[in-house]
Amino acid sequence: MQQLKNNKAFTIIEVLIALFIIMIVTIGFLRGVLFFIQYSLSNKMKDKASEYNLMVAKFYQTIDYNKINYFPKWQNETCDTTKSTCSFLTDLTTGSIVDSDGDGIPDFYDPYNGPNDTFKTNTLSTANWLSVKPNSDGTCDYSNLPQINNIASKPNCIISFNDNINIQKFRIYTGITTARIMNGPLESGLAIGIITWYFDPNSNKYKSVHTIVFKERAR
Repeated sequence: MQQLKNNKAFTIIEVLIALFIIMIVTIGFLRGVLFFIQYSLSNKMKDKASEYNLMVAKFYQTIDYNKINYFPKWQNETCDTTKSTCSFLTDLTTGSIVDSDGDGIPDFYDPYNGPNDTFKTNTLSTANWLSVKPNSDGTCDYSNLPQINNIASKPNCIISFNDNINIQKFRIYTGITTARIMNGPLESGLAIGIITWYFDPNSNKYKSVHTIVFKERAR
């Protein structure tokens, strides 16, 4: 009888050890699934932002040159082809980026005046150097460019993203900067900055995609 009791106790210990191992494996598996979902969501948002940024860039490529005539910050800019940059991005003398809020992002690509991560809860407080900015209803504020506002079909400045896993919808924002490029005393072209940004759903960090559309003035 004593031998039988010992065998039972040993079997129970084995079961407990097995359950503990299964629990550890399950936790590891669930952590892996969670990491995959988070990683997949971040990548999907990045892809969606890139796709939308390209679509908005194509829209601005097609509109008439004279519909862009508002330059809140960059009115007399020049470009240096030897350095592959322009004065609205980089100081052509010192080589430092034009970054008035000191966050390491050139203002031409920056929708916020200040550390961008802090605007997660105040997303519509955009910088005053944007020519086009988002409205709370998702449309774009074209008050600075009324000629564009008259176009029937135009992109929104906020889109919603849902990955079919999370119930929550995530928002992707777009804003526009504009610069007038000069060649001596004459206007030679325009630069249109398309900034598309979002706050990463996992880290809450600011993320962005940007494109510049150059338009040459007709001679």
